[in-house]
Amino acid sequence: MSRAKHIPIRQCIACRERRPKRELLRIVMTEGGPVLDPTGRRPGRGAYVCPDRPECWAEKKLRRLAGAKAAELALALQMVLGNVACPASQNEQPSPQ
Repeated sequence: MSRAKHIPIRQCIACRERRPKRELLRIVMTEGGPVLDPTGRRPGRGAYVCPDRPECWAEKKLRRLAGAKAAELALALQMVLGNVACPASQNEQPSPQ
């Protein structure tokens, strides 16, 4: 009789949903602040966020992990995961000629 392979389960720090580890994005706290760890192999204490739910990237939800650096982390998640355009490009508008 063969045994089923163990699948590690982790919990998103924002929405508290439990999902398989491979479906979540790991964030590691370093001395310089939070760092995204897509490989899941960086040393240090890690936390997980849903990469497919923009509501999980909100600054308010990330304060549990990052504290004062939550705004920086929220912006980094939005930029890396590609669901929000760069804020600088939003302010630029073509001039009418």
